[in-house]
Amino acid sequence: MGEPVALVLGCGDVGSAVALALWRGGFATVLADRARPAHIRRGMAFTDAWFAGSATLDGVTAGFVAPDRFDAAGHGHAAGIVASEIDVDGFLHRIGAELLVDARMRKRGPAPRLRGLAPLTIGAGPGFVATEHVDAVIETAWGAALGSVRFDGAATEYDGKPREIAGHGRDRYLDAARGGVFRTAAQIGQRVVAGEVVGTLDGMPCAVPLDGVLRGLSADGAMVRAGKKVIEVDPAGDSAGCFGISPRAARIAQGVLAALDGPH
Repeated sequence: MGEPVALVLGCGDVGSAVALALWRGGFATVLADRARPAHIRRGMAFTDAWFAGSATLDGVTAGFVAPDRFDAAGHGHAAGIVASEIDVDGFLHRIGAELLVDARMRKRGPAPRLRGLAPLTIGAGPGFVATEHVDAVIETAWGAALGSVRFDGAATEYDGKPREIAGHGRDRYLDAARGGVFRTAAQIGQRVVAGEVVGTLDGMPCAVPLDGVLRGLSADGAMVRAGKKVIEVDPAGDSAGCFGISPRAARIAQGVLAALDGPH
């Protein structure tokens, strides 16, 4: 590719913000996720590239390329962000990435050991321990430390409490009661009322829990795993806030850029 190469895992709002920041920083950037990803904050992410072939976020486009059609020589920085299905070992071997960032935002469970797979490895959020799983960890919990870099130790454990909007927290979401294919004709930013059915999961109706606007909604055709979020409502009705880089994702992305300078 000629320029420095970054591989970012996870095409949700955080991974997309990280990929965008790295691309703007001069990296040839590959954003990878599993097939038919179910991330809900699609107005804040490149997720739709997996379904529509391309997606634009903050004026930058990510184009989907199947792993077997990926050509490192033809997908450099000038081509924009490359979106593809996860093939970590294959990508690292073919593109020679200098940087590997895991922004899949696991909330619980052990993190993968990525250290040594690239000259610099970074993990965002709970589960990662610097010097054990990755070289650096980015704090992802709300608070003064959000976006800070740790070259020793771990990020804050997930407490299960989403940030409140208009007095609502966990009740803003609908989780998948079972796994399956999600179908919907609804749109991000659409105004909804409590109880309104906006999609189906494996044939089962999925209704919004509150009045407001759809801040998050899995894509039509997404493959959803049981227990994962499929709907998020903004009860404040801020449709503009459903699109673009969120403040939290921006701070995490800035943390990744800061980690490139190493410990001070």
